[in-house]
Amino acid sequence: MSEQELPPWLREQLTRLQQLQQNLQAIMMQKQQLEAESIEIEKATEELKKSEENEAVYKSVGPLLIKTKKDETLKELDEKKDLANTRLVVLGKQALIRIRTHNYIYNW
Repeated sequence: MSEQELPPWLREQLTRLQQLQQNLQAIMMQKQQLEAESIEIEKATEELKKSEENEAVYKSVGPLLIKTKKDETLKELDEKKDLANTRLVVLGKQALIRIRTHNYIYNW
């Protein structure tokens, strides 16, 4: 039976299922990128905490390295980490909703 021979309601469900799968795949890719970013932030924070208080600290701003204060940079890294974690929670919830919808359609 080809897709043309399927009843319209079934073709619609199939299209919706494919869209959900694509959407879920995009969410999972974003989640992986955020997890990698979070790990990178953790490593940077660990290394920065190992440095001496009076040691020069530089951060990348576009193509430049700018001298900055250790405590300011630690604060910025903590804020980035918090934001990444919040976004990870949101993406996790979105993925769960898509999975539940997918299962509902698939089991229907």
